[in-house]
Amino acid sequence: MGLFHRLHELIIKESPFEDEANGLLFLIRTVLIIWMPFYLIMGIYSLISGLGMQPFIVFAAGLVIYGGVFAETYTRRSKHCLYYLLISATIITGLLTIVFGWRASFQNFVYINFLILWYDPTSGSKKKAISSIFMAISMCVISFFTPFGQTILTPGTVPHYVVVYSNIILFSICLSIVAYYFCNQYIESEHKLREYNSKLKQIAETDPLTKLMNRRSAEKEIQEVVKESTSLKYMFCLAIGDIDFFKNVNDTYGHEAGDYILQTLAEEFKNFMKARGFVARWGGEEFLFVLPRVNGDEAMAILDELRHQIKEKEFVYKDNTIKLTMTFGVEEFSKITGVDKTIEEADKKLYLGKQSGRDKVVF
Repeated sequence: MGLFHRLHELIIKESPFEDEANGLLFLIRTVLIIWMPFYLIMGIYSLISGLGMQPFIVFAAGLVIYGGVFAETYTRRSKHCLYYLLISATIITGLLTIVFGWRASFQNFVYINFLILWYDPTSGSKKKAISSIFMAISMCVISFFTPFGQTILTPGTVPHYVVVYSNIILFSICLSIVAYYFCNQYIESEHKLREYNSKLKQIAETDPLTKLMNRRSAEKEIQEVVKESTSLKYMFCLAIGDIDFFKNVNDTYGHEAGDYILQTLAEEFKNFMKARGFVARWGGEEFLFVLPRVNGDEAMAILDELRHQIKEKEFVYKDNTIKLTMTFGVEEFSKITGVDKTIEEADKKLYLGKQSGRDKVVF
């Protein structure tokens, strides 16, 4: 675990440039950490299996060059490291293909370069396309100088199987790693998009001050209650609540005190309405209460309990103790009159409550 932990730390060390995305650097390092031990092992195996000095020299050169590119990932920008890798890997892969022959499958690693190139988020499509064409031409050149059947490996021998199958396994691992990075990038992008959409939805449907539903969101929710109440045949009530003499709070203690009152009341309302229904800021100091599965008398009793709770509460703002009351107008929903008319009737009853002394629930 210690070795893997250290390798992981090497891979995820961030770029020294603050404005740079690190994903491409992490991918380059991951591929190089796999390639370098492979080149070391294959170089040694070339010597001990009698394949000669030529393969050993190419493997050794590749190991040194890849080590240099790996070191550059800690001091250079990712796009520079990417092109160092593409150029060096294409040349080294080409030399190995020419030395071992086409059937040894070293040329397949150029395709890994294609994938890494297109993972790069910093380069435009035009530059990627030009680089891809360059690598495709390089493949053609390698193919031209490598007769298909020519190989230093004797078919059916141990070195033949070791080299060919090692290349196939390593290529599959590299392909899986690049696919994993692409998949993670896609998942991360999707996650960020969902979060962004969720925030946009919250902004569109939430009152920024009180964090309650705004009018638009409440209207949608009420329509859902209407559908459910119609199908399940239950009653529900709508109520408008207004803070009494709220203007005096703003005039006496300032608008910041008024905002504090609205925010504190919103929390009181949310806690009170749990399992009872929901509440929304309807505008200014007015709040809309939706109470499913209750008739007018039951709604009146519930809101009278809330009215009494607000009346007893002390709002402390900057060493000032503020006392408040609220007035409510309640109306039972009727399919005949509809939502708008029901709210209008609740508003009329609120007005009657204001006219008759405030601090009451009118039904």
